[in-house]
Amino acid sequence: MDSKWISEQMKPQACSNFLLVLYSSEGMMIRMLNWTGRHKTGWIVRIAAIVVLLIVSLSSPGLSEDLKIAVIDPDRVANETALGKRMKATLTKYLEARQKVIDTDEATLRGLEDELRTQGPLLSADAREAKQESYQREVIVYQQKVNVINRELQERRRTESDKYAKLLRAAVARVAKQGKFTLVLAKMPDSGLVLFHHGSLDITSQVIKELDRAGKTSKAEPKRKPKEKP
Repeated sequence: MDSKWISEQMKPQACSNFLLVLYSSEGMMIRMLNWTGRHKTGWIVRIAAIVVLLIVSLSSPGLSEDLKIAVIDPDRVANETALGKRMKATLTKYLEARQKVIDTDEATLRGLEDELRTQGPLLSADAREAKQESYQREVIVYQQKVNVINRELQERRRTESDKYAKLLRAAVARVAKQGKFTLVLAKMPDSGLVLFHHGSLDITSQVIKELDRAGKTSKAEPKRKPKEKP
């Protein structure tokens, strides 16, 4: 595992998930989709079709006059809100702690490898074979540990992302209701879903303020003490 491990682990999470439709006044679609380069084209086709169907359905005679669409920039929200910064800091701290464990194990393996290279020719065949087997066992243990750590990281990132997404959706819904928006879409680079929009449709700044306000409010609320059993 090289020194770029942390940055590589952090990189996918910035854009791996996105909220296509962050808010719909009709409650028709509020969901999170996985965004991966491998299935990028397929997702775009499916998502575009869903958006068209959603907008058409919302453009029915009873809704066409009141149809208001807004957009937000998820990257700005993640980078500028206290919640987004806190999530990134939490994940970075978690990753750095795991990186130290991996670095320690790698140093041990390098030491064993050096011993084999320098002492191997001086040992008997049996002793050299035993040392090689010991080294291979350590390599297997190391690989297993890395796999476990990677699974833990995936779970931790999923947990943090889910918490963040839940709060983001709630903040977007509040801003949308206040502004009487029917639909809120997320602008994602390279997705091709929002090719152009008028600046007046962007409610990113309002969402950032609302998310920060909600975070401060939740911190200010006193924690309720559990009721004592009689």
